[in-house]
Amino acid sequence: RLATVAAGCRPPGAGDDDDPKGCHDTIYGLKPSSFLTVIITVGQLFASCAMPFVGAAVDYTSWRRTMGAASAWLLCGTTLVQAMISRETWAWVAILQTVSIASYFCHSVATLSYLPGLSLVKQEGSDELVDDEEERFKVNAASSVWAMSGQVITLLLIATLSVAAGLGPINTAALAQLLAGLFCAGVYGSIWTGSRGTSCAFGEYPATKSLPAGATLFMTTIREVKDSWRTLKRRRPAARWFLVGYAFASAGFGSFGTLAVVFMHDHMRADAATTVFTIVLVIVFAVPASAASPRCMKKFGARKTFIASVIYMIGITLAATFALCGPKCTAITYVFCPLWGFGFGVFYSANNAYWTELVPRDAISQFMSLYYFAAQILGWAPPAAYTVLNQFLKETHLSLLITCLWLAISLPLFHKAGDSSAVHMKEESSDGLMFPPRITLADVGLADKKEGGNGGL
Repeated sequence: RLATVAAGCRPPGAGDDDDPKGCHDTIYGLKPSSFLTVIITVGQLFASCAMPFVGAAVDYTSWRRTMGAASAWLLCGTTLVQAMISRETWAWVAILQTVSIASYFCHSVATLSYLPGLSLVKQEGSDELVDDEEERFKVNAASSVWAMSGQVITLLLIATLSVAAGLGPINTAALAQLLAGLFCAGVYGSIWTGSRGTSCAFGEYPATKSLPAGATLFMTTIREVKDSWRTLKRRRPAARWFLVGYAFASAGFGSFGTLAVVFMHDHMRADAATTVFTIVLVIVFAVPASAASPRCMKKFGARKTFIASVIYMIGITLAATFALCGPKCTAITYVFCPLWGFGFGVFYSANNAYWTELVPRDAISQFMSLYYFAAQILGWAPPAAYTVLNQFLKETHLSLLITCLWLAISLPLFHKAGDSSAVHMKEESSDGLMFPPRITLADVGLADKKEGGNGGL
């Protein structure tokens, strides 16, 4: 909105002379509608470069808790500073947004490194832990439900305060950044700097691997990615096809929020309140879909559930591209919100479950870093593609079509990955080996819960 004003155009809803085709003047050499996608692209590129090294630091050093805390407080700080947004500061806030994006994804790496032990169930009469499929489905679904519920509550609180105080779009954005920063500070303060004896605090973890003599963390990171990729080629080639496909699918789903905001602003000419309400509806309907997804995975399997969610989202988004014809079709947007929400809820509950079915059962945690890396490596690509097209074309509906393109590319790659049951049978018959998912309490750092647990998840 502020970039549109700075370019000399009227934002949506500002007056009768609002251009229904959007603003095509430029500011800093870019169309105003390209600024959001440029911010996301730069932030995602920074994150893609930094994430492998954060992952290596988590594995090869005892900095897991330190890395998590540092990235958390960087995210909090940059978010709070963005509450100073105004007509004079918006360009600087845009730069800070890229730092927030990169720190968020680095923080996710540190946080998710505590995840593999959560689906382990203790066997009766022993200290051995066995990976339980149903427990894994429940953990994935619960994490999605809590994340989406938090987003809904935050957005509703911001909308309520904004309406009650009569705030305009800019002051509402400032309020949102302030509340988000304060909320994150409270949560991160509990899980990263709270008492290590409490259930919600992340604990210290020793290094799980040792750096080779004379090796640097940088070179070790590069070598580990290559070695893990070669190991998958030898033991589970199907998992490699999944990773490539997941890079495209995750980019499509991950960029949907950004490109949907651009679509609502440029194509639908919707004001800020309508755009926020649309996003809230999508998230609201994603919550019950996440909660119900374990039943779908139990009945149809994680693979079929996961791929079905991708196909479903392509169909719904393509239909929306043609049905949402412009400002006069705004009411139809609310028909698609629950449909999109259902797709999001199922996808983000089934993705991790399908991946853990493909990798060797004795090495799930070893290959999780590749999974996280694949989830972010192409996150910058859809916003970048839209930015390039938007600079040369005036077709404002292209944003949703770009999302569909990335999702469509992933489907033949997932088909190549095949079914997990066939993968396991092939490996067992060819090698004569079984890979029981047995891990001891000491292996996951839970032997002494008094020194810090992973209850924060």
